[in-house]
Amino acid sequence: MPSPQPSQLMQAPGISVLILTRNEEQDLPGCLQSVAWSDDIHVYDSMSSDATVAIAKRFGAHVTQRVFDNWASHQNWGLRHIGFRHPWVFYIDADERMTPELVEQARAAVRAARDEVAFRVQRRDFFLDTWLRHVQASPFYTRVFPPQPHALRAPGQSGVDS
Repeated sequence: MPSPQPSQLMQAPGISVLILTRNEEQDLPGCLQSVAWSDDIHVYDSMSSDATVAIAKRFGAHVTQRVFDNWASHQNWGLRHIGFRHPWVFYIDADERMTPELVEQARAAVRAARDEVAFRVQRRDFFLDTWLRHVQASPFYTRVFPPQPHALRAPGQSGVDS
């Protein structure tokens, strides 16, 4: 069996991006720019009444719209019904940004993945360019995972919803 070429060893599996939105015309352009490295960007919109959808389409993102009911059902519906191109999804809010370092860490994580089912990201909250170091109980959020319908459940939910 031939050995893989160096370029094949360095190539990470692709990562799709999922951005949940509702009336995010102000924040969405910066978010989209920060995830432009992905060739599979999905904006999952909760029926925005502003220019959010137009901005996403102008950027070339795939847009899916659905009325928001609750976070777990909404997220699970998106993971089950959106046609992601890649085996890993990076979830991000429209008011968040991926740094170049985070992009490289996400790529390295999925490239090295064996039995992992998800990866956490350390988030930093800023206000007026000041890092709010102790604003969250935990700064770690699960943000990189395969798009599986049972990935996220509200307490007491079976993971099956309509």
